[in-house]
Amino acid sequence: MCTFQICVRALAACSAALLLAACATTDAPQHQTGTGSYSSTTTTPRPTAPASKVDWPVLHKELATALRDAAGAELGEPTASGIHLRIPVSNGFASGSAEPRPALTKVLDSLVAPLGSRPQVTVKIVGHTDSQGSEMYNLQLSIQRAEAVMEYLRSRGIAYERLAADGKGEMEPIADNAKEATRARNRRVEIILGTTQ
Repeated sequence: MCTFQICVRALAACSAALLLAACATTDAPQHQTGTGSYSSTTTTPRPTAPASKVDWPVLHKELATALRDAAGAELGEPTASGIHLRIPVSNGFASGSAEPRPALTKVLDSLVAPLGSRPQVTVKIVGHTDSQGSEMYNLQLSIQRAEAVMEYLRSRGIAYERLAADGKGEMEPIADNAKEATRARNRRVEIILGTTQ
């Protein structure tokens, strides 16, 4: 009986040690999972070195100049926490594809200089689709497109630590999906500029 109690106690102690070891983490994860009924794998900007304050109105002016030839791009007004940019992608990706076309890469190239000179600015890319196709397919496509834009910016010198990608599929339309003329507005990439502080 005494031997049995010793074995049970030893087994309990080993179990507790294993549980504690499993709960410990040593590194921050590279990818985090979104929450909600439409969860998706996303990447999140990781903190960079302490940064100086961003002059959002100045960056806004530079972006407006850089995007003057970008048909359909919508640059939101600067706020105290950042800038929101909407880029239509009807011509930026082939139907059902996540491979950026030259029409989109030209717009992305115009963002590199203003963003590259401000390492304290984070760049979150959010992909959106229209409602054609299944909801799950559109969600996956929007994530793939956001990740393709993120990778393209990274390949042009924007540090990976500053970039994040997510997709919303057809869940956040900005126009009626019933007609092609308005449905095209829903196929877009939104870029949200902010800081880690």
